[in-house]
Amino acid sequence: MTDVFGVRPRATSVDGVEMRVTRLVMVLLAGVLVSGCSGPEDPGAAESASVERVMEQVLERGDATRDEVVAHWDKVNAALAECMKAEGYEYLPYIDQAAVDRRVALGLSREQFVQRYGYGLTTLIDYLPQGTARVDPNREKLRAMPADQAGGWKRRLMVCQRDAERQFGPAPNIASLTLSAEESARSDKIYASVDADQRVVEALKTRAGCLREKGFDSADQRSLALSKAAERFRDGFERAVETAAGSGRDSSGLRLEDVFAAGELAELKRLQAREIAEARQTEPCQWPYDDLYKQVYKEYLDKALAGEL
Repeated sequence: MTDVFGVRPRATSVDGVEMRVTRLVMVLLAGVLVSGCSGPEDPGAAESASVERVMEQVLERGDATRDEVVAHWDKVNAALAECMKAEGYEYLPYIDQAAVDRRVALGLSREQFVQRYGYGLTTLIDYLPQGTARVDPNREKLRAMPADQAGGWKRRLMVCQRDAERQFGPAPNIASLTLSAEESARSDKIYASVDADQRVVEALKTRAGCLREKGFDSADQRSLALSKAAERFRDGFERAVETAAGSGRDSSGLRLEDVFAAGELAELKRLQAREIAEARQTEPCQWPYDDLYKQVYKEYLDKALAGEL
């Protein structure tokens, strides 16, 4: 079983998928930058940190700056390259664009981010954080390899990723770990305790009331409509990125203006204005809940680490 830890106690739409309010999740890198998977198939998995310790490490690294995130991945990439080279494989350094939180990359407070970009659903489709890339350069190399060689490359990378996580710890803002049933039960117990805490229950009610007073659905389905409306722009832009990669061109400088006609861009601009106007009203209802949830989460995590939960 795979679980993804982070501190984001809110309903967030990521690529059209609505996450429930009271779950601590970070899905930005799921399946893209899995920085160390431990499971029965991995030799030495028993040496991995406890699930509670990983959750603590992720909490501590949740506010990392762009430079700190990039520095982490620079060290990981150097270690991966050496590890792969030891078995005769080449690994090209790569930091996925999702590795750096966009608000952090832009150097904005959450208030400033909302004022300029709303939720970030329709407004940052072509944004590329400095130091990151849209396309993994190793992908094209893999496509050119015979199947057995590509399989060996991937298996070796998993081992190297696991070793790098042991050396450098979980990546800032994200940690993905394959859990046993027992480990999953322990993490779920922490989440359930936080969700049931009366302070969190009351904060959730306050949040819902605040949204209703402003005329918005407290069940957080509203962002799905925005995400759905922007889907063709995201898909079209991603296709353009894929086309550039397939022809060996650098897509880092690609912008929406290079992909869409003036009429389409005008439609997107209207969506962006709608998103920003909405977020300016709804996000102030969310922030007090976020802050309280993080505080309570840390309390229960500390109890779990002390063996009191």
